[in-house]
Amino acid sequence: MSEATSLYRRHRPGSFDQVVGQCHVVRTLSNAIERDQIHHAYLFVGSRGTGKTSMAKILAASLNCEKGGPTLTPCGVCESCRSIAAGTSVDVIEMDAASNRSVDDIRGLRDRVAFAPTQGSWKVYILDEAHMLTKEAWNAFLKTLEEPPPNTVFILATTEAHKVMPTIADRCQRFDFQRPSMEQLSEVLNRVSVAETIEIEAPAVSMIARSASGSFRDALGTLDQLVAYSGKKIELNDVIELLGAADADLLFGVVDAIVASDPKAVLAQVETMAQSGRDPARFARDMLGHLRVLLVTQTTGEIPEALAVTASDAPRLAAQANAIGPATLIRTIDELAAALTTIREGDEARLAVEVALLKAARPDLDPGAEGLMRRIEKLERSGVPAAAPPVMAPAPAPPAAPEAPGPSVSVDPGPESDDPGPSAQYETVGEAAAPGPPTPVASAPPSAAPEPIAVAESAPSADDLDLEKVTQVWPTVIEALRASGSGPTASYFEGTRPTGAGGGKVEIGFPPESSFNRRNAEKPERRQQLTAALLTVTGERTGRHLR
Repeated sequence: MSEATSLYRRHRPGSFDQVVGQCHVVRTLSNAIERDQIHHAYLFVGSRGTGKTSMAKILAASLNCEKGGPTLTPCGVCESCRSIAAGTSVDVIEMDAASNRSVDDIRGLRDRVAFAPTQGSWKVYILDEAHMLTKEAWNAFLKTLEEPPPNTVFILATTEAHKVMPTIADRCQRFDFQRPSMEQLSEVLNRVSVAETIEIEAPAVSMIARSASGSFRDALGTLDQLVAYSGKKIELNDVIELLGAADADLLFGVVDAIVASDPKAVLAQVETMAQSGRDPARFARDMLGHLRVLLVTQTTGEIPEALAVTASDAPRLAAQANAIGPATLIRTIDELAAALTTIREGDEARLAVEVALLKAARPDLDPGAEGLMRRIEKLERSGVPAAAPPVMAPAPAPPAAPEAPGPSVSVDPGPESDDPGPSAQYETVGEAAAPGPPTPVASAPPSAAPEPIAVAESAPSADDLDLEKVTQVWPTVIEALRASGSGPTASYFEGTRPTGAGGGKVEIGFPPESSFNRRNAEKPERRQQLTAALLTVTGERTGRHLR
């Protein structure tokens, strides 16, 4: 072959002992050759770049080698071996089913099958991308595949076995080709580098192997491209520049920001990535690879040698694996995987990655049930005592004199006016000392004090609630209200905010346009449910007097 031939073609294995991985396929085919039990049809199944076509050519060369064929070690120098490797053999016919998929194409192949081998002892038909054949073509091929002439072998290679007709698959011996590991990819890269006198750093080999995603062809294709980019001396920075991959400092920095729950630092790291010209989707995949290393390290307690890109990465990986909690690690992996799915569906890549990382760093930003759990977890870590899950408030009890005054949730109507002005964003309803059911709030002039309406009482232990604390937990209170089964009640309090707290009392403000929600929220049962949710989230026990 000429020097212009690509590396993956030039260094395609020529015998079974040169194959890296796929031990089950090598052993089975080797035994079949030694025992003279060659099957007439094989189905090779596997993702691209796993060696299906290479294995088919090795089998063809082993059957037709002029120096002792059938043999496990074809010589590679005879006319038959060289023509098979070059794809010019008259006895080994390679056919691309993606472009030759019609009935007429298969009829032409069927006519050629009748002719005996010319140079070698066996005729081998290699049908690549076999799943692309039409149903009519398969039916035309069925009889020939089932009863071929003597010394004829069909090898069907496909990446999508489920598209091959069952009647065809039943007549073949099936072999599933596994994706090579990073160690196997690195072995092939190092072997080719030695053969081509390429000087390449070990971290660069690891980076290429990781980027190949289980494909020998992709790994050697990247090496070929790097030789054209930087010559026969390849460094890690060359690989990063060529692939647009995220370097280790950027990956470690993002995880450190997530561990610190620092959304500002997360966005800064994403901005650094964007300014470097890297593809956000590629960055997300690199992040997933880094997180996988942390997961393996955290689970096994040691760093697999093949997963550390540079020597300095090992202590950093160990420290980061200890720093990030298992729940945070799994959540970040889930968020990034979901982001990649949305990117494939057409979402803007950078935004999807930013949102995923922000959710990982600040899970309380998630409006769903998961976010509720994280907000409660955050409150527990900050010192607010935990409580039992939200429950429905008990039925109102007859009025009784409380042992001591306690806090109450109240709705405080502010001045009613068509234009509340810039400082009157919310209307509030105040509290009353008198127990009993609420009464309608009459319109009051702007200067009049609000008529307080009592909502609920709790035990005196809740007296220490302040506005800042209530404001912080307010989204969690609404979620707790919804989670307790009080969905309609929660909807009435959407868009509200605490406007006052102290002395055991909490005031809630409504937007001016929410008069309907405010009227419904003033009902005793609504206020009792909200009080129960507030006291549950803040960890205070519900008092004996609800009114």
